[in-house]
Amino acid sequence: MTEYRQRFDAIRGLSMHSVGDRPKVDITAVKQGGYIEFGGDSFQVVKLNRYLEVKWEDFSKLKKDYWVTELLLLNLLTGESATIEWEVDDELELSVTIQRVSLSDLSFRGKRLKYSDLEEIAEEEEGVVSIDGIKFHYEEDDTWAALYYDENASDHSQVRMMEFSGGGNKSLTVELWEDEGAKPDKEAFLSEVLKPSAVKVLQAGIASEVS
Repeated sequence: MTEYRQRFDAIRGLSMHSVGDRPKVDITAVKQGGYIEFGGDSFQVVKLNRYLEVKWEDFSKLKKDYWVTELLLLNLLTGESATIEWEVDDELELSVTIQRVSLSDLSFRGKRLKYSDLEEIAEEEEGVVSIDGIKFHYEEDDTWAALYYDENASDHSQVRMMEFSGGGNKSLTVELWEDEGAKPDKEAFLSEVLKPSAVKVLQAGIASEVS
């Protein structure tokens, strides 16, 4: 399917009924095929994936399930992709990916970041990496591991997330995948906090299950 055709079909799927006539729901109700609006743009949810937090050492499950949901989006105007993640930790928290990053774009102690540097940072529980001159400090308390459930896959993958804070509401996440064949097309990404009130649900979409 061409990019234009995909965008045309997505736009056609958006109901023309007044949004004000629909029950008010938040992003937690949105499924694949749903539509949301934020930052002045409208998006269709083309895919929904989930992460189940597990123990860092061996990927065994925690006593209580804690999920992070990832929405892969299509901008109806530009055709560009976007990603939003949401989780409920006492209250609803959202973040939006603002830039995908390659490890080759990151530096540590003035040199290009290597996987061995990440191992050192994790072991020492501290470290600073930079991108375009902006420093991001390792946040041990926010670093976590997960079982990744791809909506289109029958099994899950294992991934560790190393979290770095740039101050303010921006952060850097570096993904360490156990199975290289399961790794999505991103190694790391910059994200920023998004207020739940900044996202308007236009249509919730169809039900989708992750086993």
